[in-house]
Formats: sequence, C-alpha cells, structure tokens
Amino acid sequence: MIDRDYALLVGSYTDMDALAHQPYAPVPGKGIYAMTLNRAGKLSLKDTTKALNPAVLIPHSNGKTIYAIVETIQDEGDVLRYTVEEDGTLDYKDKYHASGRSTCYLALSPRKDAAIVINYWDAIVEVVDCDAEGKLGTVRQSFKQYHRPEDEWRQVTDREDHWGNRQVGPHAHCAHFWHDWVFIPDLGENAVFQYRYDIEEKKLIRETYIEFEAGSGPRHMAMHPALDICYVSNELFNTVCVAKLDRSNPDEVKPRLIPFQYESTIDNRDNVSYVSEIKLSPDARFLYVSNRGDNSLAVFQVLEDGRLKRIGLNSTGGKFPRHFSITPCGKAVIVANQDSGHIRVFSRNVETGALTMTDEVYEIPAPNYIRFVNV
Repeated sequence: MIDRDYALLVGSYTDMDALAHQPYAPVPGKGIYAMTLNRAGKLSLKDTTKALNPAVLIPHSNGKTIYAIVETIQDEGDVLRYTVEEDGTLDYKDKYHASGRSTCYLALSPRKDAAIVINYWDAIVEVVDCDAEGKLGTVRQSFKQYHRPEDEWRQVTDREDHWGNRQVGPHAHCAHFWHDWVFIPDLGENAVFQYRYDIEEKKLIRETYIEFEAGSGPRHMAMHPALDICYVSNELFNTVCVAKLDRSNPDEVKPRLIPFQYESTIDNRDNVSYVSEIKLSPDARFLYVSNRGDNSLAVFQVLEDGRLKRIGLNSTGGKFPRHFSITPCGKAVIVANQDSGHIRVFSRNVETGALTMTDEVYEIPAPNYIRFVNV
C-alpha cells in the first residue's frame, strides 16, 4: 500500500472541560500515542506519553525535536518540547509557558532562531527566541491582535459564551512566514493580518489586514511550494479561499494576500459543519480539507494557475474529523475522527488524488492531531 513503514504521533484530548470547544468523544485520551503505519497500511501502538490536551504537534527542522502544544482555557498554555527517539517514542526535554490561553500554533522563523506562538482564546501573539536544539527562551514580543476599536469588541468570558459568540472578539489561529512577511488568520476578526518580519530584531511589524467575507471565520492556511498562491480555510462558511501572494515592490506597504476564488468544502451549505484541517498533497497537485459535522474530506484539484476544482467528497467513516495527515509518499491518508474515538486509514491514488477508505481503524480516545515523524 505504501513505500515503507512510517512512524507517527497522535495527539488526544485528555481534559474536555479545559477546552474552548466541547468534544463529544465518549472517553478522554491519555496524551500522545507513538505509532507505526506499516507497508500494508496497518497501525500498531508503540508507546503513550501522558500530557494535558496535546492538541498540535509541530516538528523542528532539525528532524528530532517536536513541540506538543497544550490547549487549555483554564490557564496559559504550554509548549512541550520532546526529542523523537530512534524507535519513534518521545523523550521529554522541557516546556515553554505561553502568554495566553488556548495555545494553538507555533511557527518557526526562516533562520529557526525564533518562533511565533499563537494563543487562540485571547488572540495573544508572541515571538520568542529559539536555540539550535529547539528550546524556546526569551520573549521578544507579545501583543494582542485586533483591528476593531477596543470599544467595539469584547473578550468572551467562558465556553458557553464562546460557543454562541465566535466573532465578538479576536481569536488568532495560526501563523505563516512568507518571504519578508508573516500572515496570521483571525477567526474572530474575520481577517488575515499581515506583518513584516524583522529578522534581526525578531519582531513583527504590523502592516495591514485583509478582511474576508463577513462571518466566514478564517482558520488555517496552506502555502503552495512553487506558486505565489495560498489557500485559506474559512471555518464558519465551509469554504476555501484561493489567494494570490504579491511580492512586487517589496518596500511598499500594501496587501500581499489578495483573495480571488472561493470554493465550498461541502455539498449542503445549510448543514452545521466546521472546516478544520487544510493540507496540500506532497506534490501540491491536490488540496484536502476536513469538515467537522459533515464528517467528510473534500478533495480539490490544483489547476495550473493555482485555482481549485473540487473533484471529490469522501466520508471519513467517523464523527468530527479534526485533523488528518498524508504519508510522505502520498499513498495513504490517516484521519482523526475525534468524536468517534478512532483514527482511520485511507489509500490515496497519487495520480488522481482520489481516496478509498480501507478497513484499518484504530481506537484512540478523542484523537485531535496526527504527525508523521522521522526516525
């Protein structure tokens, strides 16, 4: 089925009451599960590392360090640093205590000497030092991201308030470096914020923000590796925005991200569903988006100019697919069906992009993230 055995890590929610959202998984997870996907497409468990709500797993470019981001609204989050051992298990090193709650993303700078840490709940963005081993250190910059006047927004007070009022205040979601700039989508402010990155001072200089369709809720981004194109998932509208990236006249302050196409990720826009993960195939010829509620994976063909054409919509065989990952060879996809308490394997046709559900299902309580790792 695939070219070789792959090591992978699966994060899980361990404390449902500490989250901004409310998973309906029957039982909580235990932390991070170290697993193997073999050539035949079968999953096996190696080890489990206990951790509180490890919701995002981000690798360092050194190939051995991985960050597990602790998601909680009861306190500021943590970024746990591990070394991936030769057998695919984890060795804990240290942790960085973030400046905001519901910590949700980390992006390494081009030199890998700094990292941007994103805190969703209170939209706090921080830039911190990072050494050669991936250890996070001194805070270079910390600020709350918003563009509405302060008297026109408010901070949500609790989970129930958040569930019904996703856009009354800012909620930063991720960060992406692109040449001299950094883009940070904000679901609450309904915009992608644009910063110039000062590589020497390790600081963000705000330039502008790009407003999206009212109520759409920009969430995550995928950057095309060869074209000046990016894809932005809109969580509340169940759409993908295709945007041109403009690097002309680099000293000029102007929007560098220009939306020009919107495509739906589901068939029935009246259904209650929320876009989650967005990912390009290894060869960037196809784009995949998971839909929580519709419980599907949308498949898009990437055309020559970067535009999208939806060519498939596959059931994930479970409820609330929060995340998925594609094997480096591109021949398999693993989906984390959070509320079904399992991960499921799909075979993938690398020529057509089509997905086929296999019989391989592995029970993991409240899975939320899947990351293939080098061993």
